[in-house]
Amino acid sequence: MSSVFDKKLLSTYAIKNQLGIALGLIGVAFLVFLGYLLPGVSSWFENKTLFYAVIFIVFFILVLGFLIICHIVEPMVKISQEARFIAEGDFNREIQLFREDEIGQLGAALNHMIHRMKANVEELKNFSQTTETINTEINRRVVTLSNLLEVSNLIAQNAQLKEIVEIGVGKCLSSGIMTFAGLILKDEKTSEYHVFYVSGQRSEELLAQGIRDLKVTLGSGVLGKAILKQKPMVIDSQTGMSPEIKEFRNQFAIPNAILVPISAKGNMYGLLIAGNDEKKFLCSNAEREFLQLIAKQIAIAYSNELLKKEFERSDTLDRLTGLFNTTYIDRHLPEEIKRAASFQKPCSLVLMAVDHFEDYHTAFGHMAAENVLTRLGFLLKETMSGLDQAARFGDHTFVLILPEKNKRHSIEIAEGLRGKIEELFSPEKDLHKRLTSSFAVTENPLDGASAPELIRKAQEILKTALQQGGNRVCHKA
Repeated sequence: MSSVFDKKLLSTYAIKNQLGIALGLIGVAFLVFLGYLLPGVSSWFENKTLFYAVIFIVFFILVLGFLIICHIVEPMVKISQEARFIAEGDFNREIQLFREDEIGQLGAALNHMIHRMKANVEELKNFSQTTETINTEINRRVVTLSNLLEVSNLIAQNAQLKEIVEIGVGKCLSSGIMTFAGLILKDEKTSEYHVFYVSGQRSEELLAQGIRDLKVTLGSGVLGKAILKQKPMVIDSQTGMSPEIKEFRNQFAIPNAILVPISAKGNMYGLLIAGNDEKKFLCSNAEREFLQLIAKQIAIAYSNELLKKEFERSDTLDRLTGLFNTTYIDRHLPEEIKRAASFQKPCSLVLMAVDHFEDYHTAFGHMAAENVLTRLGFLLKETMSGLDQAARFGDHTFVLILPEKNKRHSIEIAEGLRGKIEELFSPEKDLHKRLTSSFAVTENPLDGASAPELIRKAQEILKTALQQGGNRVCHKA
């Protein structure tokens, strides 16, 4: 009844009207009751027999006024309770008031405000998530930049290639996404690709299994095809299980990997490999870009290493003969002697001179003399094998550095060369052009413990050989 009363009679009245009605009713009840108590007010109230009727009328009027007041107060209390819940952060609340008065308008306004606040909170959450994503990306890029700068500083400081590789490959694991990283590099001498360095999870186990002996054939297998294509290759949870993929995963014990070529100016130097054993892993563009930047830096370091070696070769090469020069002997001979002493192996030095070369130069001129030296340089390069090295030591003298060869073996080599030189010039019709050579054979440590001692001893022996007429191999017994 109260609900019907509220909806039918009062829902369209303003609050001040409703309060006026309630107060009017209460006033009427008061007057009725007062008239009954004071009979002189009205003759209608003189009959005391109407007591129950008066009481009923007063009670009815008071109940009606009370209902009107409740109609005003109850929604206000409800709004107050809902407002408290909203203040505590519960924006899913909604004030349900079906009224057209000021209280209904207040409820509608509060509902609208709640919806706006809820939308703002959602917007703030989305903004917070976006900000967090941006901050994460910024932090990732800062870390990436820091890693790249560290590697760049090593390159700028002309650090050793091995150190740059260790730092660079290690940076592939810095994000925590990749748990394994490795590097395959091209051998400068053989042009073959081999595993140069591995780091991270199971690296020691792979080394123990002989991962360094892994042979990479161009165009064959995952590694060979990646090198040949010179494009990044991704192996993740979406990659099919072909025989080649299965072989690669077994070789490196990782189901997921990113293979990035290491190249510069069209020259292919190797592959950078980074991977993990995460299930349902999908490679991200950010991770691929980072590895490509690391690969570029390693490529720069490798190019610098090649240029440095090329410069060292040009600095240590004799342009006329194509052999090494005295600078190379000064650097290389002490190292070979030290290495021989460390491994308790022999190291021989052979000093060679062209017999009567000054007379030949005077008789036939500078061009003919240079031609002789060029032919000798070509012959010596063809004869040297393995670790053996030949260098031009003076105007017409040459040095042979023969690691891991004792004096007996070195004498055999010297005799062979002496015969080849004699045979090389024997077809000359002019007897003065039929040149011969003399050799002095020494061995470390028998004839000298250091490079200067060994060279000094060889010069003494060579001088004796020339004094004896040349075209011979001499040594200290």
